[in-house]
Amino acid sequence: MVTQEEILSAIESSRNTLQTDKLDMSFGEIMNMYERDEIIINPDFQRLYRWTDYQKTRFIESVIIGIPIPPIFVAEDSQGRWEVVDGLPRLSTIFSFFGILKNMPEKNNWTLGAGDMIQSLDGFSCDTLPLKIQLNIKRASFRIEIIKWNSQYDLRFELFNRLNTGGTPLTNQEIRNSLYRSISSKFNDFLKDLSAYPNFVYVVDVSKEKQDQLYLEELVLRFMSLYRNRQHVNKSIAIHMTDFMRESVENQDFKYDQYRQIFHKTFDILHGVGKGIFNSANREFSTAIYDTTTIGIAENIHLYSAKNPKVIKDKIKEVKSDEVYQKMVRSGGNNSVQRVKKRLEFANSIFGKI
Repeated sequence: MVTQEEILSAIESSRNTLQTDKLDMSFGEIMNMYERDEIIINPDFQRLYRWTDYQKTRFIESVIIGIPIPPIFVAEDSQGRWEVVDGLPRLSTIFSFFGILKNMPEKNNWTLGAGDMIQSLDGFSCDTLPLKIQLNIKRASFRIEIIKWNSQYDLRFELFNRLNTGGTPLTNQEIRNSLYRSISSKFNDFLKDLSAYPNFVYVVDVSKEKQDQLYLEELVLRFMSLYRNRQHVNKSIAIHMTDFMRESVENQDFKYDQYRQIFHKTFDILHGVGKGIFNSANREFSTAIYDTTTIGIAENIHLYSAKNPKVIKDKIKEVKSDEVYQKMVRSGGNNSVQRVKKRLEFANSIFGKI
């Protein structure tokens, strides 16, 4: 049983890892920072324009009539630049309305619709609004909450998870892509390329909605983070994958070709088995079956390169019907450290022999 002194010490230790500051700024000031590349907004961030035209108009209308704007959270990087953690759609709406959003010029200079309170906004763009209104928007102020740089702890993943509480929560992979593209886009582009591999897309067979949420990229990352790496699975699978991605992004010698080859070979083999092979009895996609099957094949690729698909199909049936395995999957905590390690061991016991 943890004592009161121990829990107080743990809380104090966690609080000390987080240093914050706050400022009141205007949209004009933040626009100037953005144009000087002092604030980072990732152009590949998937929720950049999931706001509808109505939502964008409603936000501009709120600014015009003086409705208070919720705080925007940023994380300071080692160079002192700010990376947007929470508030991206609001800033993107302002930047695109004034025609300065980078990398996506087709989103700039859009036209307002009818507002809820000011219906006569319909048809106006930034350039056709009265100058007084343009200046009022630029002068509108809001609170910036700054998460200070801490070289020992990368808290941004937790902050994204906990602060993005808008209409649709961000997926883990959207968060990872946003976090690490500012370091290098090479690994992100690699995930994107592999996630579009036709045999992989066919076999995994997930919905368009999940694809839009970068679920295919997450499955690619999941595969790479587990392949010949079970000894390093010491945290929850989500944190393990995040750590693997961060280390890979920072690794100048990351073996892109090696991972590409084993990924392609694995799904070339599984393509012959058919789609939906990772579905559980309730026909839902199962990450447990995905882990067991893909890692089992990949780590024993020499046994399956020339095998009849029926051999592999029988192996997958063996996985799905094994009582010990099914009990392990059904008993909860499917992505805990021990669960993941056990199914990787199970994968080798099933697929390690013909």
